[in-house]
Amino acid sequence: MRKLTALCVATLLCSPVSAQSYFSELLIFGDSLLDSGNLGRRFTNRLGDGSGDYAVGPYANIAPQYLGLALGLATDPAAAGGTNYAVGGYETADILNSINGSGLALPAGGTVARPAYLTEFNRVDPNALVLIDGGGNDFLNGTATDQASIVMSAQTLLAGVSAVSGAGGRYIMLSNLPDLGKTPAAQAQNLSLPGYAETVSAGAAGYNQALTTYANFNQANIIPVDLAGVISYVSDNAEDYGFANGTNAAFGPLAGFDQRYMCFDDSGGDCVEHPVYGIDGVSPDPDKLLFNDGVHPTAKVGAITGDYLIDVVVAPQLVGQLSGIALGMARTQHNSLAQTLRENRWAANNVDRFFVSASGVNEDVPSGGDQQTKHLTLGYNNAVSSAMSLGAAVSMAKHETDSDGADFSASSLGVSGLLNYRDGNWLAEGSVGLSIIDYSDLDRHFNLGDRMLTASGGTDGYGWHFDAQLAYQLTATENVSVAPALGARLLSANVDGYTESGGAVSNYRWGEQRRQSRQLRAGVLANLVVSDKVNVYAELFSVSELEDADETIDVTNTNLGFSSYHMPSYRADSDTFVDATVGVSVALDKSRLALNILYSGEGEGRESVVLNYSRPF
Repeated sequence: MRKLTALCVATLLCSPVSAQSYFSELLIFGDSLLDSGNLGRRFTNRLGDGSGDYAVGPYANIAPQYLGLALGLATDPAAAGGTNYAVGGYETADILNSINGSGLALPAGGTVARPAYLTEFNRVDPNALVLIDGGGNDFLNGTATDQASIVMSAQTLLAGVSAVSGAGGRYIMLSNLPDLGKTPAAQAQNLSLPGYAETVSAGAAGYNQALTTYANFNQANIIPVDLAGVISYVSDNAEDYGFANGTNAAFGPLAGFDQRYMCFDDSGGDCVEHPVYGIDGVSPDPDKLLFNDGVHPTAKVGAITGDYLIDVVVAPQLVGQLSGIALGMARTQHNSLAQTLRENRWAANNVDRFFVSASGVNEDVPSGGDQQTKHLTLGYNNAVSSAMSLGAAVSMAKHETDSDGADFSASSLGVSGLLNYRDGNWLAEGSVGLSIIDYSDLDRHFNLGDRMLTASGGTDGYGWHFDAQLAYQLTATENVSVAPALGARLLSANVDGYTESGGAVSNYRWGEQRRQSRQLRAGVLANLVVSDKVNVYAELFSVSELEDADETIDVTNTNLGFSSYHMPSYRADSDTFVDATVGVSVALDKSRLALNILYSGEGEGRESVVLNYSRPF
């Protein structure tokens, strides 16, 4: 759209998305709010020369460019061979033509500079992220004037959505329309035509309602973008953002005109230029104003909107960490039993005993930051025979994730069982356990400009593990034992859905999450008897992760009336990594105290320390 409010955001450039993008390219279709330069300019203010002259210098970035930077994806104009087909002045019919019609006309209604996207490529990469907006120019050009034509404009834009979806597009971000009555152009017109702004506002609201209604009958995976909500939020908090707002008695005839609707540059003759901060004002500064001209945002509003766009993509990946927390708790539950299994494995005499295990785990997360788990286990091991022992344990854990964009807290209560069996040189062992998890505090943080917002919620879930290992003792001298081993581990997690609150324009209802890890390992076990009281041991495994399917999560924007959609939440790449354990066990009278240090190359890396105390019963 050549004349309409803002769509932009971008303080999350160091967000989780920048570390791990799920998307192959960013396809953009729309109007001036998304146009990165198909007409040789962007529809926002210039950056100036540093001395206050804003008639020169490059144009500032706009919202989709910030999203592209965060994802590491290009947003170059389609006219220059890029993937951004948005053009200033495009109506919804022009947008549809750029997708599967007559092609990319520059300007609207002009010469076709490039074939329509689907004419040229025939299909959409299923891993592409598609961003679509439109509708504003239908109002500005008089195409959308009554209920029937407004509905027709919404249906035309959705026809483009259907075309993209039918050609393979799986992730389609669709923007609603901001309140056109709360723009400098409409407010200036309202001075001579009282009631005009209110009429235009009603038209935009009707368009958004039609877009929502018909989108909910569409089979595409539509990811709603609440542009109207973002612009409204920024306008309502203009003072906190440092924007000029309210009336000013010093402005003479304009004393009663709200500064939020004064523009930076009135060269187009469609708005009231701010007498102080406007381009020809006493102290030109576009960062003090919401609008560059009659309907387009300034660079600062563009950056704020950019932050919101990024959050739409980042939020599912942050919440997707919850299932990983459950898997981690299940894994730690097994590790808390490992020393008891180890003592049973190498012990000359099988005895009944109780044990206490305390552990701490530190793990980096892909989004930046780390997560820590503290685990306490109390258990009893029963020597059923000289060859077999069985055990049971209860455990408690506390987890904290402190990552870029999220603070998650969870606690768990678990039960588990363990088994050792020995037949000659064959050594078999295993454990199984279940942890019930309370995700008590789930805080997701995101920036809109220099303001940080927090969406909070809580939920429940569970994680369970099954671990089995078979080893053969090759060497067994008085002091040294070595055994090659094969093992398998299954971890499973379930996180209940929940609803956030407190995030202003970014509140979501998250669907249930399920996730598994299936691993096979091969390695060697070694035990060294240093003295009659001290044992040293080491274990080294090569581990293969068999789960390689990406996970998605169902999402509903609770601020809007759109149906739920799904977004990527976790990438499970099949991988091979190394697990290593070293430790020492010391006899204290009849008791034993053991210290284990574990390292895993899985994911971003994980370190664990386990302290175990056992005593014959």
